[in-house]
Amino acid sequence: SLVGSEMCIRDSYDVVRIDHFRGFDEYYSIPYGDKTAEFGHWEKGPGIDLFRTLEKNLGKLDVIAEDLGLLTDSVIEMVEESGFPGMKVLQFAFDGNGDNEHILHNHEKNYVAYLGTHDNDTIMGWMKTADKEDVKYAKEYLVMGKEEPYWDMIRALWSSVAGTTIIQAQDLLGLGSESRMNIPSTLGGNWTWRMEKGQFDEETVKRLKRMTWLYERLPREVERK
Repeated sequence: SLVGSEMCIRDSYDVVRIDHFRGFDEYYSIPYGDKTAEFGHWEKGPGIDLFRTLEKNLGKLDVIAEDLGLLTDSVIEMVEESGFPGMKVLQFAFDGNGDNEHILHNHEKNYVAYLGTHDNDTIMGWMKTADKEDVKYAKEYLVMGKEEPYWDMIRALWSSVAGTTIIQAQDLLGLGSESRMNIPSTLGGNWTWRMEKGQFDEETVKRLKRMTWLYERLPREVERK
């Protein structure tokens, strides 16, 4: 039942991110049994009516809409009408385009801003594998130092006006590509990284707490230290 599903979800998660959110507007349908997508076609999805029905039955939904990639006007309109926060990914910001929606000065309040998602390289890995001009631009834009550039990226993200910010544990620890979570369109070797006991040490905890307090992501009455 809807009520049973609601209780299960809300007991297990604070918020649910729906990947490929655009599929509720339009989705690509491939005939059953076809080995390729050659004869597929676009179908109209349920749109905003689905979420109106869910909210009518379940109340306010805590959802993040994954709105990355090529989006049509109707998808953008659906996301805005839903009221769900969309996503910004800082790794996508440094293509030299000042209008880039992912760059900090174009962030908006009703968004969740990430350094990278499970499908991205780690920040330290990205700095070695990304286009050199993109990395150069990022270093200049963020005034990054040489010692701990990942902390400079975290600080920049925390200063965003986005209502929520998220980083992967690998980036908090400054790990390289060997700790990457997933490489899209590949089989084997993904989702194997695990944090070892002691990696998330007291100094890292204190540092993150100070930064979180500094950029008003902790209540001001919480002690800064």
